[in-house]
Amino acid sequence: MDKVDCYVVPQTTGTSRNIFQGGSPLSSSLPLLGVQLVLIVSVTRVLYFVFKPLKQPRVVSEIMGGIILGPSLLCRYEGFKQLVFPARGEPVLNTVATFGLMYVIFLIGVRMDPMQAVRSGKKGVTIGLSGFLLALALTAAGCSGDALSEEEDMSMRFTFLFALTATLSVTSFAVLSPILSELSLLNSDLGRIAMSASMTTDGIAWLIMVGYVLAEAYLVSPATSLWAFISVAALVAFILLVVRPIALLVIERTPAGSPVDEAYVFFFLLIVLLVGLYSDIIGTNSFHGALMLGLAIPDGPPLGTALGEKIEAMVTGLILPLYYTMTGLSTDMWEVHWGRLQLVLLLGWFGKFAGVLASSLLLEIPALDAVSLSLFMNSKGIVEVITFSFFLTNKLIDKHMFSALVFSSVALTAVSVPVASLLYDPARRYAVYKRRTVQHLKADADLRILACIHDESHVQGTLSLLEASYATPNTPVALCLLQLVEIAGRSAPVFIPHKLRRSASSRIGPTSSANAQSTDSDRIINAFLQYEQRHPEGAVSMQSFTTISPYSSMHDEVCRLAVDKRTSLILLHYHKRHMLAGGMRAAMGLRVVNRKVLEVAPCSVGVFVDRNAGSVGLSAFIMQDHSVSSSSGGRPSGLGFHAAVAALFFGGGDDREALAYVTRMARHPGSKAAVIRFLPTRGIKDDPADRRVDNKAIEEVKSLSARSKYMNLQVQEELVGDMEKIVEVLRGLDKAGYDLVIVGMRHRWYPVMSANGLSDWSECPELGVIGDLLASSDFDTPYSVLIMKQQDQGGLNAAVPGAQDVWHGDDGAGAPAPERTMTTAVSSRYRQ
Repeated sequence: MDKVDCYVVPQTTGTSRNIFQGGSPLSSSLPLLGVQLVLIVSVTRVLYFVFKPLKQPRVVSEIMGGIILGPSLLCRYEGFKQLVFPARGEPVLNTVATFGLMYVIFLIGVRMDPMQAVRSGKKGVTIGLSGFLLALALTAAGCSGDALSEEEDMSMRFTFLFALTATLSVTSFAVLSPILSELSLLNSDLGRIAMSASMTTDGIAWLIMVGYVLAEAYLVSPATSLWAFISVAALVAFILLVVRPIALLVIERTPAGSPVDEAYVFFFLLIVLLVGLYSDIIGTNSFHGALMLGLAIPDGPPLGTALGEKIEAMVTGLILPLYYTMTGLSTDMWEVHWGRLQLVLLLGWFGKFAGVLASSLLLEIPALDAVSLSLFMNSKGIVEVITFSFFLTNKLIDKHMFSALVFSSVALTAVSVPVASLLYDPARRYAVYKRRTVQHLKADADLRILACIHDESHVQGTLSLLEASYATPNTPVALCLLQLVEIAGRSAPVFIPHKLRRSASSRIGPTSSANAQSTDSDRIINAFLQYEQRHPEGAVSMQSFTTISPYSSMHDEVCRLAVDKRTSLILLHYHKRHMLAGGMRAAMGLRVVNRKVLEVAPCSVGVFVDRNAGSVGLSAFIMQDHSVSSSSGGRPSGLGFHAAVAALFFGGGDDREALAYVTRMARHPGSKAAVIRFLPTRGIKDDPADRRVDNKAIEEVKSLSARSKYMNLQVQEELVGDMEKIVEVLRGLDKAGYDLVIVGMRHRWYPVMSANGLSDWSECPELGVIGDLLASSDFDTPYSVLIMKQQDQGGLNAAVPGAQDVWHGDDGAGAPAPERTMTTAVSSRYRQ
């Protein structure tokens, strides 16, 4: 073998390896490796962005990048091959790719939660087993007897054929998790079932791997098989009895919210190398050892997150595409011959499809969702690539058969995943055909609010808004609290229902004497629990949940919970936070959640812009005991709460929703409410039918206010001819001393705004023209803002500004509503 230099410094040796002296720096391994990495990453990234609109997973683009660079296309030209991918560079490239892949597999293990398959119930386990067993039976039948005798490029040993059929029948968590994450389906119902099913087949695959090692050892001698079993058992014992206790001790010694010490992180990274070495020695290969080690490390913060941060960027972003590309470089499409092997692959695909589909339908999963799940479960990826490479390295198959296996797997994945993503629409589950709005609540119904909290800064504003909502035993509030936590250090999303401890000793003050050591989540829950306990019995009921998931799919959890709890209002926080020192801080992940919730929400949505700086804004009041006095007729006295609330009424369903909410707030003894109606000046035409509906809503509020001695609400009108006049009125609200301004999100039918086309200049068009203006940092006002979007009925209304806004009430005059009626609508056609 020729000598290969890693790197030569020309200035020292004078070997003329620079281009100015007629040499080539690519004759050294290090510059060659750099060129190869840059070319590989560039090609795979370009292909990924090209294929992304077609819903192709990243694995397809990365293997296709290798196929393009390899002997199938560019490497067919000898000049390109000798310059960029010469034979002397293969060992270096393979070593780097395999070394990095070991850490990729370790990270996959760290982010897996083996207990998820158990927690998900029987659905995932049943679907995983049925798909695996039917696929295994069909592929085994295809490989039995002399079926593959004509295939001269592969081994006919029973152990190999069984390993091949098992590989074609398994759907691995490591394959499915990144695909579902790219499609933002991790939090969907289908995603959870698929993850659970894949973990079930992963457990089976691990047992098959152990059996394969023992069977191969038995072919040598029974004693060798015994020693192999003892060696594997020793590895498992070391990981469970030594490494895992150390990991738990590290987590225990790390203070809450603090990062893990660097020394501990590097200790575990070194353990990966030692376990990989031992695994290669006993014949299980380093990847299986790294996976077992990763499974022993608790997922999530602090240790799982710290390990992910150290490994993710370099290894996952650079090394994994390199490994996939190396697979493509070993694939020659021109040498793929079509034979019985492709029939076996199709049998495996059909068996898994039929098994998953049948069990899904028996478990009452909708037909389209069952088809999508069956297609997703046929995805191929890193596990299959590693296994086929293992077969090739051990000469169980040759390069012709390897090319056929890789190309067929990529083709099946490239077809299955896009079709599955097109068939599955998670928003279908959120289609609600009953009115779930504040406006259409029944007189005796409780106001069900799903409050989404991102961090502790959202607590005070949310409590203020809930207090303004006026919870009493006659007009109760059912609060569903959902804490939004970005996933870190784990792959599968987690949904946590909290068990609340309601005791006499915790009615006021902290629930635990060790409050200083409580977590952020505990403090948030405790604040809302105290809010519940300060009110009379039956006025407030609270449930608390936490979702740990990617921002891209977090909206699925929000909407699913809103459907399950039949909420009338989802309360979100504006993604920009007003800082005490001035300025704003943006959380773009939260904006992603807000926009997706607004698109598919099954009920009304409110986006709360909390300006809590200084002593102004709705959040400025200090919560005190809300005692019930006899002089108030059994109504909470509201001591400690004083708020001036204004509803801006331009017209349309969203503004009528805001009107209904401010009408409820006007009942609070500490609230002073006003409705400011904006009417276009003469000469500006508007929609007469829409104007009639708005007039009826306003008249009903006036009538309700006049009849109720407990309601403090006034209605005033402003004539406006352009946006300049509207802005002047909005700035005047500051002088009026309002703490909260409520406005609808969409105003398509308001002629003044539609004539100006200001939505083109919006920073956040999802908030609407007025909402975006009030939320902007340039609009410096002290009051908080609640921007409301009414539930889209039957999917007729778009979730973005300018969507159609149709009032479904009839035009006939309705009877005056009783005092406790929350609706401002005349018709009860859509009431729940």
